[in-house]
Parts: sequence; structure tokens; C-alpha cells
Amino acid sequence: MTTGPVAELGQTAADPAWDRYGRAIVRGMAEVLAEAPEAVHTLLLETADYWLSVGLAIGAEDRAAADRLLRLIEAEDRGQAELTADATAFVTEALG
Repeated sequence: MTTGPVAELGQTAADPAWDRYGRAIVRGMAEVLAEAPEAVHTLLLETADYWLSVGLAIGAEDRAAADRLLRLIEAEDRGQAELTADATAFVTEALG
């Protein structure tokens, strides 16, 4: 049985790349997970994985829509510089 971030995402480690991706999600969610009961960690990580996948699919299929959505999010949330730094850190960790 797989343990750690991959297991929390409900997956088995088919290769090291998937394990790196799982660790990157856990690291990215560390602040949220620290504040949430352990019983809901798996659900939170699966939700993050799903929405990250949706965002990547939007970005890959419709760059203009992705740009519009980012501008909408940034107007209500964090600025572009912080999102860019978070994105760069995630990609570096997830892809090695």
C-alpha cells in the first residue's frame, strides 16, 4: 500500500513523477491542511488536484479564457506576482 501524499490523493505511485506531483500539492496545501482536521485531508487534496487539473486543461485548450479567469481571480484575491511565484514553485517541485 502506498503511503504519503500519493496515498492521500487516492493514487498508487506508478512512477516517481506522480509522487513528486503529490508532494507538490501537499506542500502547496500545507497551510490549509494545518488548519483542517486530519479526517478531511484526503478530500481537500483530491479537490485541489481536481481544480488544478481543470485549470491546466483550460490553460491548454483556451489561453484567452485562462487569462480572463486569472484577471478575475486576481481582482478579488492575490496579485499576479504572488500567483506567478506560487506557480513557478509548484512547477519546479512537481516536475523536478
